[in-house]
Amino acid sequence: MKLPAFDFDELHCGRLTDWLMCAVTFGIYLLCLPLDVLLGIPFRCFPRLVKIVPPEIEWAIVMGCGYEISPNALNARLETALRLHKLCPNIKFLLSGTEAGDYPEPSYMENYLRQRGIPAEKIFLDGKGFNTAETFKNALRFGIARAVVVTNDFHLLRCVDTARLYGLEAYGFVVPFEGSALRPYRWRYWLREKLAHYWGYGRFLFERWKNAHES
Repeated sequence: MKLPAFDFDELHCGRLTDWLMCAVTFGIYLLCLPLDVLLGIPFRCFPRLVKIVPPEIEWAIVMGCGYEISPNALNARLETALRLHKLCPNIKFLLSGTEAGDYPEPSYMENYLRQRGIPAEKIFLDGKGFNTAETFKNALRFGIARAVVVTNDFHLLRCVDTARLYGLEAYGFVVPFEGSALRPYRWRYWLREKLAHYWGYGRFLFERWKNAHES
């Protein structure tokens, strides 16, 4: 089972609906807080969210999000990658997404960054990043032991948590959630991420149980 992609940019709701759903989302987060603490999510994630990249970090993983679904969110991540390149000129970028469909994410991401000055030798493509967990599994196959993850704030906690569950020492570098094109959909992203985080945690536990019984 895979959580379906939501076509956020095609949704149009009134201001009253937005306020109501913001309140519902906030309420769900409060209700889920005890479970988050029980699972240790805040303790694993929050200390790893950084504004300055630790000097030992050589890799940045830029998360795809489906250009055809939300180009504004993806472009915001790429703009943050450009800013990160200026801060850390020697850092290498793993661009993760899927090459399937009419909008191959990693190729689009590579073109975007190369056209804006990041050299080709600093860019590596993961065309099999079908979901968050697969991205970090693939990063380990690239030989990446530690990395800073570049993605939007609503996605960052799940990314850092998932990466650390799979054995990658991850730090989170937040993408500012700015612009009128993105702001009205903020609650929808946060609501989806809470559901996806628990789903991903359950998937990790199942994989670990399955591997233990197969070995």
